[in-house]
Amino acid sequence: MNSKKKNETTFTEDKQPLKRRGKSERTKILEAMERSQKTEEGFYNLLVERAFNPEDQFGFGEMLKRISPIPKQVAPNINFEFDGLLKPHAQAAQVIKGAADGVIPPDIANTFIQSIKAMIDIEEHTDLKARIEEIEKSLGINNE
Repeated sequence: MNSKKKNETTFTEDKQPLKRRGKSERTKILEAMERSQKTEEGFYNLLVERAFNPEDQFGFGEMLKRISPIPKQVAPNINFEFDGLLKPHAQAAQVIKGAADGVIPPDIANTFIQSIKAMIDIEEHTDLKARIEEIEKSLGINNE
């Protein structure tokens, strides 16, 4: 398949999306600051000034979040019996058993099962695409 081929989803100078993504919030804020003749450095200076003001309950917390952000929670590592070579239904059964035995938290088990389902969908899509391409080739259809 030629990736440089233009099709109905290719954007050109004349063909652009009706609803564009737009500017990020950071860009909008920086542009507003510039219109007010303020700078990003000035904002950080003000933040530090407010952080050390004992009457300001906002500034210190904001500065602390930027210096030492709260780490995002991650799922713990889980070790359980899993054979990746089994058929998907048997893999799902392994995950369900792990959840039933208390080895895997239910939300993590659900994530595993959804991942197995996603892999089935990907495999199915890939297989169908290959079959369609093979049929088109045998019929002499050229989609370039």
